[in-house]
Amino acid sequence: MGIQANSMKRTLDRLHETSWLAIFGYAYAIFTCGSLFLLVLPAPLAAALHQPLLVLPLLLLIAKDLAGAPDFARRMRRVARPGTPWSERLGALLPPEFLALIKLDRAMWRTVFHWLRRDTPPARPAGTVLSYTKQGAYTTVLAFAMFSVFIELPIDAAIASLFLDHHPSARTVLHVMSALSALYTLAWVASDRWLVRAAGGHVLTESALNLSVGIRAFGAIPLQAIAACERVHEPRDKWCKRQGIALRDTALVTPFDAPNLVLRLRPEVPVTLTCYQLEKRAPRYVFLYLDRPETLSSALACLRAGECAS
Repeated sequence: MGIQANSMKRTLDRLHETSWLAIFGYAYAIFTCGSLFLLVLPAPLAAALHQPLLVLPLLLLIAKDLAGAPDFARRMRRVARPGTPWSERLGALLPPEFLALIKLDRAMWRTVFHWLRRDTPPARPAGTVLSYTKQGAYTTVLAFAMFSVFIELPIDAAIASLFLDHHPSARTVLHVMSALSALYTLAWVASDRWLVRAAGGHVLTESALNLSVGIRAFGAIPLQAIAACERVHEPRDKWCKRQGIALRDTALVTPFDAPNLVLRLRPEVPVTLTCYQLEKRAPRYVFLYLDRPETLSSALACLRAGECAS
């Protein structure tokens, strides 16, 4: 019984630590792969498996929602106080990450319109720029994403013509879905590249470390909140397991690359970070990727030495 309870707790913790964005991605992948799998099955077997395969993505979303039941109870207790606006009570019914995804989508399209109008990017504070795109995989990932989009379109068209030749309406629906999916992916690439390239990287000033990875993650960490700055030479989950730290007590602020630096924050100094449009208090450990991680370590040492000297 104890082993089963521990296994259930680990599963719930894993679901709780997985973001809603990743869960929606998994659900979409299950739905897409399941739909393609049904196309190649014999008609009687496909009919028998149609509903179970469609229910699987829904079960994944329900499991994620149930894993956040304690947080839901806390939100309900908070908004149950007299005088709480109805809008806040309705918003508490949904997970904060789910509402943040809606804000993230709006921010993405707003950024696309800024890019199309060739607006001036947001100004960054003056200080030492800590780049993360010159030696990382950012440009490669974006190029691969665009290449995949343009390759996927003819593949989807070939699949539609091969399996849906006698169903023109279904073939048209698949073409429209493929086009919309490609448009959405290209919009994400354009908005993310516009903001990330404009930012140039994180900025270290005399008072704070200003983080910026487009609309995905940003915030300012006061220098007095940074207790230590350490190099990381292994995956984040392995580092956390070796240190005895839960993944929920960490934050990942990188474009696509594995982190090579971790900041240990002082718990007595409050720090707020916004990750995927969800504003929350920063955990004790913030993982970063930098092209030159030693630059941040030496700059922090110099700034602290200057403070001590003054």
